[in-house]
Amino acid sequence: MELRKPESLNKQEIDFCELYVLGCDPYVGNEKKCYEDVFGDSSTIVRKKAKELLNREDMQNYIVQLRAIANYETVDMKARLTEKLLQIVDETSKAVYTDRRGTKLSPAPLRSVAVQASKALMEMYPVKVAQESKVELKGGNGDSGITFNVIVPQSNNENSVE
Repeated sequence: MELRKPESLNKQEIDFCELYVLGCDPYVGNEKKCYEDVFGDSSTIVRKKAKELLNREDMQNYIVQLRAIANYETVDMKARLTEKLLQIVDETSKAVYTDRRGTKLSPAPLRSVAVQASKALMEMYPVKVAQESKVELKGGNGDSGITFNVIVPQSNNENSVE
């Protein structure tokens, strides 16, 4: 995807758009902060000026282009992270592993790394559960007890053979 900068925008307006869409915290999505820093304006009507700037059609078109690029980069990054995390899980699940100096590592630290990588993957790709129920067993006085989470997995009808 090729980014076409509108000729109607000056350098500061382009910088404003790029900071607004691609910037880091506290800039991304914060038109007031972006306007203050790019234009050096700290007057009381900065938010109004920033909103007026954002409402211009040429600014909106450029912002749409920037968001499309940002979204593409996010998808690409997610795929790369997934690949690396899967490599980590595979590598750390080996029975015997040595570090770069040849020292054998115990399985416990490796399991911890694999669990952390798996947790990161689960956050990126949440697994849907069909039904979840809680069963509570309470003691005689009601002060203590045990809670069991019973999870019934979803049946996948697409893969079933008839």
